[in-house]
Amino acid sequence: MVLKVCPYFSPDSKEFILTELDSTYASLGEYFDLEYVPYGNADIDYDTQTVRCQHGEAECSGNSFEQCAIAIYDNDADKYLPYASCLASKPVDVLEEGDMAYKSCAEKTSLDWPLIKSCHDDEDVSWTLQMSAAENTPSYVTYVPWVEVNGEVIDWFEGESLSEAICMAYPEDEQPDPCLVALAQ
Repeated sequence: MVLKVCPYFSPDSKEFILTELDSTYASLGEYFDLEYVPYGNADIDYDTQTVRCQHGEAECSGNSFEQCAIAIYDNDADKYLPYASCLASKPVDVLEEGDMAYKSCAEKTSLDWPLIKSCHDDEDVSWTLQMSAAENTPSYVTYVPWVEVNGEVIDWFEGESLSEAICMAYPEDEQPDPCLVALAQ
């Protein structure tokens, strides 16, 4: 079971992370692989090795901090998701002011800030991570957060529940116990 989330710090993405993703991961996280791809609606130019983000350089920088946390902690959502949630709880203007919010969230969630900052500031490493995020973001993404369960788009904006989508992706006789409780309600 693979859950792919392509967020950004838009109000919708922040709400999705803080309400839907956090609670779903808390109850069902052991039953799916989370692929969290901080890239949003960015455009990458491989020739000039640049990324242009929909909401400017601050968004690209924020994506890079999150990409670094994910890479450093070897895609361990137990480590990087609290960091992403902390960042989602910050107002966008605070995230745009520089590194302090990123540092604060790293310290709050017990992540190695100097290592994350070093990764972010290393042009070669951050470029490699940006390329990877671009490659892992479907070309047909039209809005964020973009959410897929096993390749099927979950339209969170239309009220589709992430936990229900994950549970329904399992055959009925193989649904994890938390699904049986959730779907019975």
